[in-house]
Amino acid sequence: MFKRVMGVIALFGMISSAAAQAGGREGLMAADRAFSALAVARGSNAAYLALITRTVRLFGNGREPPIFGRIAAERRFAQEGLARPKHSQLSWVPDHATVSADGTLGVTDGRWRFVARLKGKRIIFHGHYLRVWRRVAGHWKVLADMGTTDHLPKH
Repeated sequence: MFKRVMGVIALFGMISSAAAQAGGREGLMAADRAFSALAVARGSNAAYLALITRTVRLFGNGREPPIFGRIAAERRFAQEGLARPKHSQLSWVPDHATVSADGTLGVTDGRWRFVARLKGKRIIFHGHYLRVWRRVAGHWKVLADMGTTDHLPKH
C-alpha cells in the first residue's frame, strides 16, 4: 500500500512538474486538472494530502470547522472514511486561473461535483470553488481552498 501511495505521489510530482514548467495561467490550470484526476483516482483526502502546504487553510461547507494547517488536515482526513474512491468521488473542473507577476502565487476557480452512496442512496452535490496556490520548489501547492454548494443534494 505504501509503495502505491508513494507511486501516486511520484506520478503526481511528474505531472505537477510538467505543469509548473508550462508556467503561467495554463500551467496552473493543468496543475488543478491533474489535482482533480488524482482525487478521482485515489480519493480526495489522498489528493489533498499530496498537495497541501504546511500552512494550508481549508474551508468546507460550513457544517464543520475550517482546517488550519497540514497536521490538522491529516487528523481530520484520518477520521473520514467517506472520501475514498470506492465510497465517493469528488472531481472539479477549473474555469479560470490567474498567476501573480512573479509566478509564486495563483488562484483557480471552477465547478466541483461530489457523488456518494450513503445507506444505499446515491447523493450528488455540486457547486463552485476558489483555490489559492503557492509555487513551492517549482510545484504548485494548495495554500487555501473554499467552496459553495449550489443546492440541496439529489437522491
